Amino acid sequence: MNDDSNTSGHRTRRIASSLRSIEAAAIAGLLHSALSLFATALLLRSPDPSDGDAAMAEWYSDNANQRSLITAVNLIVGSTIAFLWFVAVIRRRVGDRENRFFGTVFLGSALLLSGAWLVAGVLIATPAITARSFDIAPDANMVASMQAAGITMAAVVATRLEAVFIISTTTVGRLSGVFPRWLLISGYTVGLLLFLVPVPSNWLTWVFPVWVAIVSLVLLSRRNTAEISTPISGP
Repeated sequence: MNDDSNTSGHRTRRIASSLRSIEAAAIAGLLHSALSLFATALLLRSPDPSDGDAAMAEWYSDNANQRSLITAVNLIVGSTIAFLWFVAVIRRRVGDRENRFFGTVFLGSALLLSGAWLVAGVLIATPAITARSFDIAPDANMVASMQAAGITMAAVVATRLEAVFIISTTTVGRLSGVFPRWLLISGYTVGLLLFLVPVPSNWLTWVFPVWVAIVSLVLLSRRNTAEISTPISGP
């Protein structure tokens, strides 16, 4: 009788711990999405370098514009930390059931993706930081170079890494039985499209945060049945 009671109590605690972990992952994912979307909106306010040197000097000399881009970089840092928390909690919950191949791709793409976001944000904000730190108004050529490098990093490099992460995460969700069928289909579809899109486009930067938010909401809505029906090893 005592053994049965202890086993039941251990199972209850394990389920409760699992539910808290899923909730932590979902909250981290939603936080990442919100911060990332806000940061992207601020970065997209950057002026068009084709407007000329005078327009660039005027825009980047404005304190409000400087603060806007610097705030965007800070938000990217915060969203990246939340994203890594999201990844860490999911990986912990998969535990011993993790497929080593997809687990390596899942973690590796997450780390590379985090670096790509940070570099992209810093590049686009560099003219504002230059104007604020050294009181040097950037010209159109400098702004164009920084924006081009940032867009390449965000819309080409990061987009491909996002595709790999989405596909590997979807596979992990399928193997663990956490994701519903519609999310599996949409995950593979979105991942493939992101990987194959040939031309950089601003709209691509919105796709990944929205996908993470959807996954987070699914984790919250399915946490009871998913965790109880497929208990995971570990505390």
